[in-house]
Amino acid sequence: MNLSRLLPLICCLLLAACQQPPAREPASAAPPGTAIQQLGPYRFAIPVDYFHNQHGPSPDAVGSLVMLLPELGPRPPNALHRPSYSPYMKVQYSFYYVDKVPIDAVLERATSRWYQTGDAYEDNDPREQLALRPAALQLHGLTRHDVDPALFEQHKQRAIAKFGKWQDRTGYGMGDDWYIARDAQGRLRSFIKCDAHQKPDGLLWDGQQYRSTGTFPIAGCEHHFIDRKHNYRIHASYARVHLAQWQAIEAAFHQLLDATQLD
Repeated sequence: MNLSRLLPLICCLLLAACQQPPAREPASAAPPGTAIQQLGPYRFAIPVDYFHNQHGPSPDAVGSLVMLLPELGPRPPNALHRPSYSPYMKVQYSFYYVDKVPIDAVLERATSRWYQTGDAYEDNDPREQLALRPAALQLHGLTRHDVDPALFEQHKQRAIAKFGKWQDRTGYGMGDDWYIARDAQGRLRSFIKCDAHQKPDGLLWDGQQYRSTGTFPIAGCEHHFIDRKHNYRIHASYARVHLAQWQAIEAAFHQLLDATQLD
C-alpha cells in the first residue's frame, strides 16, 4: 500500500481525535465521598460514612446504614474498627424494597397472625398478635399493648397439652413490650418491640453521656416502620434508653433519603 496516500488520512484522524471533548461522567454518578445505593427503582448518593461498612452498599437487596444519637448523623470517618463513640449511640438501620404486597400491609402482617397453620397453640399465641394485646399505657407518644393475662394462661395450658410442660424462654413471662403508633388515618405507622419493661435498662443516659447501672445485657428495641414514598420497609435497632427518640429516628432516615435521592 502506498504510504504517501495514507499519511493525509492518518493526520486527519489524529486531528479529529484531538478536537474531541473530554468524556464526561454520567450526571447520576456518585459525588466524591458518596456511594450509590439502589433499592427498587430508586437511587441515592449517600455519604459513605452512613453505610455500615463506611465504604458503600452491600451487594444484596438490603440497605444497611448507621447513625449516631443524639444528632443522628454519620460516624466519624474510618471509625468502623476504631470507634471513638459509645456503642450505645448507634442506631442500625436495614431497609428493603417491598413489591409483593401493598406497603400498608407490611406492619399489619408483622403484628398479626395473617396466616393460619391449623395448630391451636401456634395460631393463638397472645404474645404475637396485636389484636390480643389490649392497650396498657401511653409513653413518648406511643401506646404500649400488653398481653392479656387470661389469654396468656390459656396459651400456657395449650402448651402443656401439646408439649407436656410450659417453658418460659424469655424470663419475663409474657414476653416483649409492644409499642404502637398510628397516623391520622388510623393506619399503623410504627411498631416497636422492646425488651420487657421488667428488665432494667442497664444504662443511664443524661443526654450527653452514658453510665452503666451494672445490669446486663443492655435492654434494646427493634423498631419497624415504612416509607410509603419509596415502598421501603425499615428496621432500626437501638438501646431502649433511646425509645423517647423514636420519632427523630424515623425522621432522620426519611430526611437522608430525601436529601440524597438521584432519581
